[in-house]
Amino acid sequence: MRRLLLALLVAGSACSRQPRRTFRIAILAPVSPRVAGVARRMGLEITATPPPGSAEVSAEAPIKGGGEVMADWSGLRFLTARAVVEGASGVSLRLPPTPGDQDLLDYPEEWQALARVSRELLSMRPILEDGALEPAPFTVPGGIEVRAWAYQGRRYVLLVNSSGGPLRLEESDLAAYRALYAVRSDPRELLSSCRQGHCLASGGVLCLEGRLVPEILP
Repeated sequence: MRRLLLALLVAGSACSRQPRRTFRIAILAPVSPRVAGVARRMGLEITATPPPGSAEVSAEAPIKGGGEVMADWSGLRFLTARAVVEGASGVSLRLPPTPGDQDLLDYPEEWQALARVSRELLSMRPILEDGALEPAPFTVPGGIEVRAWAYQGRRYVLLVNSSGGPLRLEESDLAAYRALYAVRSDPRELLSSCRQGHCLASGGVLCLEGRLVPEILP
């Protein structure tokens, strides 16, 4: 019984402990009441002004004729990941205007792109808020931005290729990690063949999760 009570006290203390930092994920107003309701149910904030330190990310992309459409998923993912790797304390998404009485939910492909990126950020938020910042565990070429954390006994690494071309990564550096939010769990299979060997494409993002390391358990 004493062990059970102690375990409950420890768990309660962990639940009440404030995270090291706050990472806020928001959609910028104005948006329709319907979009606001769905976004809040997902766990997103609705705010008129980006919180201090938050990166404003536009989900708009110009098209012929002067209209606006949703940026594609990969482009939106790149912009939000770059904000994270550069140390933003949150991401505030600005939605494209829609004609008449429509809203973004009337455009399923565009909404799904936004929702997918938002779910990734929400899934990463515990790491971003309570992970211990660490040096990059391996060397990357200039043009690839990197940020690393230790969280609950694992190392997490975010790589973003902000250069204008593909950049080579050492496959041996990636062997101990699995890729998150990707169609393949082996990050080496997500690299493209290039003149130098195997590269992360320009605008490419890799979110890596390392193996359990008891030494870095909290």
